[in-house]
Amino acid sequence: MLNISSIKYINNLQFDYLETYSLQRGGKYDKRIIDDPDFIEFRHLEKKEQLSEIELLKFKKLKKLYGVTQYLIDSDGLFHPSARKTGIYTIDNSLVEDLIKILNTKINTIPNWMCAPVFRDAIVFYNSNNVIVSTLNVCLSCEYMETTLGNYVNADVKTYELLKNFFKTIGHKVED
Repeated sequence: MLNISSIKYINNLQFDYLETYSLQRGGKYDKRIIDDPDFIEFRHLEKKEQLSEIELLKFKKLKKLYGVTQYLIDSDGLFHPSARKTGIYTIDNSLVEDLIKILNTKINTIPNWMCAPVFRDAIVFYNSNNVIVSTLNVCLSCEYMETTLGNYVNADVKTYELLKNFFKTIGHKVED
């Protein structure tokens, strides 16, 4: 596990452009999880330990998709199926400058909610060769950020308020 401040994170990150994403949003997405007949059936059979090997493989894939904490990019390098790209911004764009300022907010109070994050907003940083340098998954509800599983980015409470406004500005349907 790695803990890094948002200040160190953004100032040590060398990137040429970024993409913003909105994911895991809306009734259609939430309803899909609840109504997936295979997921419901496999979960029932798992409790009874009655899954065949093929069903177990399918269920593992579904659990990966519907599990508690979902990231924009999974361990196989695939983007979450609900992800919607909201913008592409080069390093010299004023929105990127705003984001850098936001992540450089002095840290006085780190939020510490006792809930599992639901990452609905994310930023992918790329170098000039179009290679991903880092991904920042953001949960505005829990006020929590991770680059990947177990790699936490600590920020001040104010940072999340500013990030919320940032994401709203670029078109994310951020809940109040």
